Amino acid sequence: MDETIVWFFPEGKEDRILPGGRDEQESGRAAIGRILRETGLTVEESPGLEGLRDQLSKWDTAMLVAEIPDGGPWEGWEAVAEAREDGKSFPVLAISASRGGDAAVSAFKAGANDYMSYPLHAGELRCRIENLLALTLPRRTGRRLKIGDLVLEPSRRRANREGRDLMLTPKEFALLYYLSANTGEICTRDDILRHVWGYHFQASTNVVDVYIRHLRLKVDKGYRQKLIHTVRGAGYVVKAPEMAPLV
Repeated sequence: MDETIVWFFPEGKEDRILPGGRDEQESGRAAIGRILRETGLTVEESPGLEGLRDQLSKWDTAMLVAEIPDGGPWEGWEAVAEAREDGKSFPVLAISASRGGDAAVSAFKAGANDYMSYPLHAGELRCRIENLLALTLPRRTGRRLKIGDLVLEPSRRRANREGRDLMLTPKEFALLYYLSANTGEICTRDDILRHVWGYHFQASTNVVDVYIRHLRLKVDKGYRQKLIHTVRGAGYVVKAPEMAPLV
């Protein structure tokens, strides 16, 4: 199932402005949504507590980003505790208007892994999200892989080639890892959508081709030996440099 960020925000609550975004007029909620989607993971919105419990149990949750009350307890912590008791493992980033201190301590004690207060800074928010994902996503990925001069370390969600870090997004890493784990085997678009995006139906989307282009720019550009190959009419394959060309 696809790794998913669950994003909780209370219905009808004032939408605060988040500085440091692309657009000075961009609202806080719009900026948070944009930054979450830039991770490459699926983002499921939960505007209210009613559906939060179902979403945490339904999805393979990579992270919960929750806007919690400015004062007093948040009822959603109960849903978080239940999901974790059921074996779910995901970090929680709590966002509130309360300025750290006692409010942050309460959030951490209730189950938060990180805490931010409004007004947020877009760059800081992005870094905190990426750091939490880097600490948690790799634990579920698998073994270390080496294909030629490419090394994938799922324990750190790190990819490097000739010792140079490739700076992949979580979804780019997941795609490259899937292709690399099947080195020499043709992976169809449907296979990739099923294993990397969690689509269990024939989807009309070019997302695989888009992400392959992104990966080629990061993995193969500037290198004589190309690792990612297109098999016309079939799909994509990662080939180690010593492997014979596919026909």
